[in-house]
Amino acid sequence: MEIKEITFSYDKKQDQLKKISSTIAPGKVTTIIGPNGCGKSTLLGVMSQNYKPTAGEVILDGKALAQIKPKDLAKRLAVVHQQNEAPSDLTVEKLTSFGRLPYRSLFGQNEEEDEQAVEWALTCTNLQQKRTLTLDQLSGGERQRVWIAMALAQKTEIIFLDEPTTFLDIYYQIEILQLVRTLNQSHGLTIVMVLHDINQAIRYSDTIIVMKEGEIVTEGSPDRVITEAIVKSTYGVDVLLRQDDETGLYMIPISTS
Repeated sequence: MEIKEITFSYDKKQDQLKKISSTIAPGKVTTIIGPNGCGKSTLLGVMSQNYKPTAGEVILDGKALAQIKPKDLAKRLAVVHQQNEAPSDLTVEKLTSFGRLPYRSLFGQNEEEDEQAVEWALTCTNLQQKRTLTLDQLSGGERQRVWIAMALAQKTEIIFLDEPTTFLDIYYQIEILQLVRTLNQSHGLTIVMVLHDINQAIRYSDTIIVMKEGEIVTEGSPDRVITEAIVKSTYGVDVLLRQDDETGLYMIPISTS
């Protein structure tokens, strides 16, 4: 996926994204980080065709997203939004099955293929034993796994996750991020996600895109782009970076500038 000179504005007065260009590597985990309001989720929205850019374009396999029919695009990429809503009495299996909607037509559906996709998604997210439970019977982390299962049932090559660990305690944050990494490594999925936690971005990403005020500050491997100078200039925070033999690079916040 290529992002070419993307500019976007909600009100045509102030640009939230300013001539952004980047390339998303296939089969890798790319994480977008940056201060609140810098345009992280907006960029993800443009990349998923939820927002139409005021200038520039997003290219997928040589074709602009704007030229791809929504139903066809839904077979190529899936999105797990930051805030998801569904009736609380829906079962885990039923919500997961909604991921098959792009494959249904006026002429019917392939029930066997749909069932296999749903079963695979439930297995990947370790929800087989919870398939009959309703959403209101689940923890926050389990509900997030159901939304990821629905995205997996779409059988896409790319999955976007907008702040997938928000509102979760540390146990479920790590559980979700480990799941994301496993999906990437075991199934070759391309993952693009927005995170706030820099240490989590370092640990679970192949590539990090750092944003500030609607622009990309830098991008690349975690050990290249996460430096004390870049964190300070982007967030206004003094930090120490350390290297651990087992877990790798990590950051310790010290003080605000």
